Amino acid sequence: MPFDRDRLLLEAQGLTKAFDRNVVLKDVDLTLHAGEVHAIVGENGAGKSTLIKTLGGVHRPEAGKLLLDGQDTVLRSPADAIGRGIVVIHQELSLAPHLSVAENIFLGHFPRTRLGFVDRRRMRSETRSLLQRLNIDIDPQTLAVDLSIAQQQMIEIAKAISFNAKVLILDEPTAVLDESMVDTLFDLIAKLKAEGLGIIFISHHLEEIFRIADTVTVLRDGKLTGVSAVADIDQNWLVSKMIGRDFPEFSAGMRKIGEPALEVKGLTLPGVFEDITFTAHKGEIVGLAGLVGAGRTEVAQAICGVTQPSSGEIRIFGRKVRLRNPKAATRLAMAYVSEDRKALGLLPNRPVRENATISKLSRFRRFGFLRLGKERAYVGEMIRKLDIRLAGMNVEIRTLSGGNQQKVLIGRALAIDPRILIFDEPTRGVDIGAKSEIYAIMEELVSKGICVILISSELEEILRLSDKVVVLRRGRIATTLSRDEASESTIMHAAALAG
Repeated sequence: MPFDRDRLLLEAQGLTKAFDRNVVLKDVDLTLHAGEVHAIVGENGAGKSTLIKTLGGVHRPEAGKLLLDGQDTVLRSPADAIGRGIVVIHQELSLAPHLSVAENIFLGHFPRTRLGFVDRRRMRSETRSLLQRLNIDIDPQTLAVDLSIAQQQMIEIAKAISFNAKVLILDEPTAVLDESMVDTLFDLIAKLKAEGLGIIFISHHLEEIFRIADTVTVLRDGKLTGVSAVADIDQNWLVSKMIGRDFPEFSAGMRKIGEPALEVKGLTLPGVFEDITFTAHKGEIVGLAGLVGAGRTEVAQAICGVTQPSSGEIRIFGRKVRLRNPKAATRLAMAYVSEDRKALGLLPNRPVRENATISKLSRFRRFGFLRLGKERAYVGEMIRKLDIRLAGMNVEIRTLSGGNQQKVLIGRALAIDPRILIFDEPTRGVDIGAKSEIYAIMEELVSKGICVILISSELEEILRLSDKVVVLRRGRIATTLSRDEASESTIMHAAALAG
């Protein structure tokens, strides 16, 4: 159906928002046209969340105004925003797990019979029509709890469309999706764009901005630092507007690769992974790539003693080892930085100081007593070296941004003086500034001869940092690629299409 591409769906003029005199948005403008994908980018704390909550009716601005279809509008609640055609899909999905797809889509606005009962036949029929329109192949009667994360995302979008949304705001929609799932999501976004919806898209992944967005707005410290058509800029322009400096370039080819540090031969855990064989050297970054479910994390956890493989061999600097638990790995100077900061990494309600040193308390003990001065000295030096931004080492770690939490976990790993470091999704959920700093930390580590294993779902990250790439598919190694051989297409072909 044709639509007017010049139609201005939404216009924010001079939006300003403060909390307890702390100004978090200052004089921000934004426009969104029909059939446009408008990206909003910025570091954590830049004001993105406050802006979309203001556009979604959660916050009322202290100054500025919002126009919808040219009309001055005051949004008094999220329900008010939805009623006016603005729907926000947050990063934390909100489907009711034990309701069906159809019930979730129409929750809050069920179709009714003439007697006032929920018209379930009509609800299923309309759900089926809506899903067909969006090319979503899911049975309306499926329970939400049985859906994959990607499918839940699709149903959240279908639910928004059921409200006759004109403006769809997607907050970090790809944060937990692998490459193939992202492709499916982007196909759906392209379809909605072609139907004339205006889409606001928030992402930490810059490559996604260039792939899907027409326009980009950059925020830093609550202020507008740049607006441009995406076709007119490059990644360096974006980064400089976001963090005030260029994104550093790294050259893996200039590294000095040393002796074998980690040799894995025939590692097998039936039903999980099989015959995993690769070698990682001192001063080398080996990337483990693959789709979600390929077995990357499971292999890493078996290597460092979290789980026990049924067969195979692990050698550390030529010595055959049997790691029965993570402590055994720690004693051999191998550290694992988990992908799940909340469940497996952090002690959220404990101080940064304790989170940073718990992996190697023996380093700070004497005659059985903790030497607080030595511990504080280490944590202070770690904070300085890793540029961790916080009010003090005794604040609870849950109060830190995702990037700073991640750097504390890296500091914890460094407390054991590792010779081998396994990073599992080290930049998931962190902003571009923190990502840049974590990359720089890795570069410094390998320059000192530390062997790094990098697991990442971001192909750009794998390609930027790795000396070689081991691609897993369904628990097996599909291929091993040198730096020269590795590309997005060769990795994805091996991960998704290998025989």
